[in-house]
Amino acid sequence: MKIIGLTGGSGAGKSTVARALHAKGAGWVDADAVYHMLCRENRAMLEELCTAFGDVLDADGALDRTRLAPVVFDSPERLALLNTITIPYIRAASQEAFAAYTACPFTLFDAPTLFQSGTDDLCSGVIGVLAPRALRIARIMERDGISNEQAAARIDAQPDDRFYRARCRWIIENSASQEAVERLCGELFEELAGVLV
Repeated sequence: MKIIGLTGGSGAGKSTVARALHAKGAGWVDADAVYHMLCRENRAMLEELCTAFGDVLDADGALDRTRLAPVVFDSPERLALLNTITIPYIRAASQEAFAAYTACPFTLFDAPTLFQSGTDDLCSGVIGVLAPRALRIARIMERDGISNEQAAARIDAQPDDRFYRARCRWIIENSASQEAVERLCGELFEELAGVLV
């Protein structure tokens, strides 16, 4: 089975690209969705998190991310520890999820921090999704209901376009109409399906 990474900054339109490629026949494993499932169901990971950070569970025994966030995001050391604990679980669960798509010509591994987590080593190549800063800010504001300043700060905390251009084998510029993006994705699907046969 061939795994193709899919990554990009917030507001670039990664999910739009993933949906378009999935509609063409690609498998699609979303690392964020895998993580959210683990936060509800994986007792071993949750126990490790509680050992590291104290009681960070909600009344149902799932991870309370609003309780965890202030503990880890103001400390690079604690954030690194969070990643050290969670990434192996996300990696293993994602690899299990790939098995559902053995009949697909390739499967997307949709992960915003693909390179930072080291999980790009699971992939035969990586697609980077890019969009202009102003468009990304507008998309984030609409999606998350936050201010221009908050959206800009989120973008500024992430890698810039050069980071993705230097590391990704394919780039999708997601700044045009939905129809144009779908056309680009159709062309990329044909290329990927052909390359990976």
